Amino acid sequence: MDRQGTGYFNSDVTLDNTPSGKSFSDKSETIASPTKKTFLQNFKSVAKTTFLKYWFLLGLAIVIMFAWLFPDVSRKGGYIRAEWSIKWGAVIVIFFISGLSLRTKILAQTILRIRLHFLIQVINLVMIPFFVFGLILLFFKLHMPMNSLLLIGMVIAASTPTTVSSNVVMTKNANGNEASALMNAALGNVLGIFVSPALVSFFQDPLLLATPEDESSTTAGGSVDFLQVLKQLGLTVLLPLLVGQAVQLVFTEQSAKIKVKWRLSDVSSLCLLLLVWSVFSDAVHAGSFKAVAGKDIGIIIVINFVFYILFSLVCMFLSRLPYPSAFGELKWIDRLRYSREDTVAIMYCGATKTVAMGVPLINVLYQNGDPGTIGVLSTPLLL
Repeated sequence: MDRQGTGYFNSDVTLDNTPSGKSFSDKSETIASPTKKTFLQNFKSVAKTTFLKYWFLLGLAIVIMFAWLFPDVSRKGGYIRAEWSIKWGAVIVIFFISGLSLRTKILAQTILRIRLHFLIQVINLVMIPFFVFGLILLFFKLHMPMNSLLLIGMVIAASTPTTVSSNVVMTKNANGNEASALMNAALGNVLGIFVSPALVSFFQDPLLLATPEDESSTTAGGSVDFLQVLKQLGLTVLLPLLVGQAVQLVFTEQSAKIKVKWRLSDVSSLCLLLLVWSVFSDAVHAGSFKAVAGKDIGIIIVINFVFYILFSLVCMFLSRLPYPSAFGELKWIDRLRYSREDTVAIMYCGATKTVAMGVPLINVLYQNGDPGTIGVLSTPLLL
């Protein structure tokens, strides 16, 4: 038994030195190697997919970090003169690309659906702003222990129009009415040039009077020069949008190819990151975030989440108009109901707010006030 055991052990050792033993070892490495490569390939694939999907959020974190570390680069009056290079240049590029992306033929197909467009714009530019305005006033009356500028920023965020492109993409992905989403993205942002400054101007004085802190109108930006605001938004938002739309109308096929080849949607997002970088650089340079506690940011995130769910449900309710089956069939309500495809478009366009329009709007409205204030006011919208 000892010999057999020893012989077995010795033969095992010998096996490693024989050609067959070497062959066995090579096979093991060959089997292990593809497994290792497959794991690395899967990891790289997942990492690449995640980066491509969430690169804007990563970029947002990077530009905020840069603003925190090097605020003098892109602040107002800084090294790159951001008040011109970014707050004019980048905004013009964003809305020129937006105009280039709006397909005129699709807009024409849905332009006569007045009731649908009216519902979306009333929800987005009337119901949501006034609801949030009333709620923030209540918070001030109750002396809610939060930074007042952040709460005022919530009202400003609620006063902005719907997003330019993301709601169209998401409506399409959810098998909704893409044409209606596209029409209301364009309509909302054109209306927003006039309606949003008017809303903020109307809300500002009651908010400043109600705030428990001493947020003077000088700190929050002073009185809104409505004509100056319209002039600057017209030059940086409306004019580039119309020029882009004109180019798209005349050179439809070429515009579509250039948009894909040059990845203009990503260029637009990069310009938006530059805008955020500039806004936060102003805020850090002025020391505006020293008064903002971490818990305040957490509360704003929760409020944003609750608002989005609430407003989405309101959009769905007004689109579908549910009623108890005990009432029988109410044909007049059924005629007012929208299809599932339209409901998807209403939910995405009605409940969302645009950073692309909102940040330039805040910059223009409060350009005469403390530059650092703009960063704090923009925070709820960015979140």
